[in-house]
Amino acid sequence: MELTDFTACSFRNLHIDKLNFSPGANVILGLNGVGKTSLLEAVAVLGNLRSFRSSSLHRAVLHGKACFRLDGTVKSVEGSHHLEQIVEVGPPIRRTLRVNGSEVNVGQYLRIFPVVAITGADQELVGGGPESRRALLDRFVFLVNSTHLDELRSYRRAIRQRNAALTAGAGNAELEAWEEPLARAAGRLVSARAQGAEMLASYFTTIYEKLRGAGFPTIEPTYRTESWLDTTAGPKKVEDLYQQRYNETRARDRLAGFTGDGPHRHDLSLRSGGRSIRYAVSSGQAKVVAAALRLATLAHVEKERQEKVPVIVDDVDAELDGTALARLVDHLGNERQVFLSSTNDGVATLVGVRSRRMRLDNGAVVHQEAKAHG
Repeated sequence: MELTDFTACSFRNLHIDKLNFSPGANVILGLNGVGKTSLLEAVAVLGNLRSFRSSSLHRAVLHGKACFRLDGTVKSVEGSHHLEQIVEVGPPIRRTLRVNGSEVNVGQYLRIFPVVAITGADQELVGGGPESRRALLDRFVFLVNSTHLDELRSYRRAIRQRNAALTAGAGNAELEAWEEPLARAAGRLVSARAQGAEMLASYFTTIYEKLRGAGFPTIEPTYRTESWLDTTAGPKKVEDLYQQRYNETRARDRLAGFTGDGPHRHDLSLRSGGRSIRYAVSSGQAKVVAAALRLATLAHVEKERQEKVPVIVDDVDAELDGTALARLVDHLGNERQVFLSSTNDGVATLVGVRSRRMRLDNGAVVHQEAKAHG
């Protein structure tokens, strides 16, 4: 799979019109602040509909504009597809998504170009709260099973309804009416996540062993839920357990004004010897752990699709020593499309024979060079 050409209109400070990419490594060079990360962010948004820099796209639109547009051509084993998205930042945010000129829904769009991004923000996967790890797990499960997105939406809708009823002082009968669909959605969501986490952990272990260096701890990713929940019991049993729990905790949740139990509080826990690794790894080690997690989500997709999927690595040499960087580049290989950014021109010599170097200044490509490095 490869992105052959790309256009960005009114996305941050970019001025990109029909930029052609190499099927191998694309090295984006330039000083800090010239738009390297913005270009990689735009490619990620084109494929994934979300930024790796911010939870909201409001700041991604060029100042003074009401919307941005991204489009590009993707070639894969399934053929060639032209992707286009127009994002009006509102509020609220409105998206128009097209594949080959026809409007599609989010689920259909997300299957076309599932690019993986490894960035400095991934430190949150190791040292931050559970939100980013849940998002990574949900993304992985969606790529395994496309109905997971609908299940996640059903759960979020149901919990909003129960929370609204709690704050409105609803009686037991009304709360019970909301708890039934909430428990049903929770049962499906938990079972899918538990299976996905087990699969993800297997891929992670293999990749982490290739990337880790001396002194790196052994890490065990596990899906952590409430202590009373048996995630192996199947969706119906999990549903019954939540139905009982919501009945038992109504008084507590009324006082709090929100639902205290459920998949919205779960975590993809990273532990070593039974303890969290949050404070047990250096910043360089954390970046390797995060990269292994991202690449683990990639592994299953490539296995299912029987093709390589593009990878973005922003600020590739930051906080990675030479050995760790060499291991990462070696794992990425020469057969997949890679987008890397750096302030260091020497990075281009690490990434194989099929590479294109692009120099950015003020949001525009001011120089391109395709060269064999060997």
